Amino acid sequence: MRFRPLRVFAVAAVVAVLSAHPAAPQTGSTSPAPAPAAAPVGNADQGKTLFRKAGCYQCHGDQAQGGTQGPRLGPGPLPFRAFEQYLRAPRGEMPPYTAKVMSSQELADVYAFLRALPPPPPLSSLPLLQP
Repeated sequence: MRFRPLRVFAVAAVVAVLSAHPAAPQTGSTSPAPAPAAAPVGNADQGKTLFRKAGCYQCHGDQAQGGTQGPRLGPGPLPFRAFEQYLRAPRGEMPPYTAKVMSSQELADVYAFLRALPPPPPLSSLPLLQP
């Protein structure tokens, strides 16, 4: 059975999110769980340039909205660690973006670009969808 890249990405994202947020211990402890590591500071303008230069737009669209080959990446991307982990060792047809291809700072810049994307307009504001 062959998995489609979108399905593999979705499964990897769920696994990454679940492993990043383990269930609370059953011991009755009242100590809060440690907060997940924050994303490193990146430059959204440089990230937009890298998104185009690295060819991400070819599969994920100019605004990371998703396309026929790649899933939507923004706005509201995965947590940074899951994003980084998937880019470094993807499953499916996506090429790996190792540290030789894209540095950690460049990944942070692309992530900042994805986080800076505005949300889409509400459907009710689109004239073509009005009765």
